[in-house]
This record gives sequence, C-alpha cells and structure tokens, in this order.
Amino acid sequence: MVRAGFLALFAAMLMLSGGLVGQDKKEEPKKDDPPMKLKGRLPPNWTKLGLTDKQVQDIYKIQNKYDAEIDKLEAKIKELKSAKTKESVEVLTPNQKKRLEEILLGKDK
Repeated sequence: MVRAGFLALFAAMLMLSGGLVGQDKKEEPKKDDPPMKLKGRLPPNWTKLGLTDKQVQDIYKIQNKYDAEIDKLEAKIKELKSAKTKESVEVLTPNQKKRLEEILLGKDK
C-alpha cells in the first residue's frame, strides 16, 4: 500500500515537472543545395539595431552552439532535482508519505 502510494506520488511529481526534452534528427544537406538559412529568435530589441543578414545568421549559429549545451545542463538539473525529491521522500514515515500524497492529489481538507 505504501509502495503504491510512493509510486503514485513520484509519478505525480514527474508529470508536474514537465515532459522530456527531445531533439529532432536533422537531415544532412546535399552538395548542390545552397547554404540553408538558420532560423531562430533574436534577443529583445535586437531587431532595432539594423543587423545585416550575415549578423543575424551568425547570432543564430551562436545560439545553436550554446543551446545544445544548455539543454544538456537543464536535463542534468532535472535529473538532480528528481533524485533530491526521491531521497527526501525516503526520509518520511509511511504516514507522512501518505499525507504528502493526499496533499499533492488535492485531497487535503
């Protein structure tokens, strides 16, 4: 019973934390294709700076370079937070775990 409650609690926490972050596969460009323009989003107010197309493309390249690393670090943070929560729940007594589950499921009155 307690184990089922813990699993339900853990599942609820995972659902509330969001989904998994994934990436789509990129197709490799063919030799005859012109260079593909990158797409992205400029930081706020940068469109007012009169950037050239080359500058915009360079900024998008920089963003792509760092975004991949940031995504990896965010995934690691998510993993660490999950481990922290799991270990913290292990400290609770069975009654406290049950009470926490009730609170998280909105049955707290």
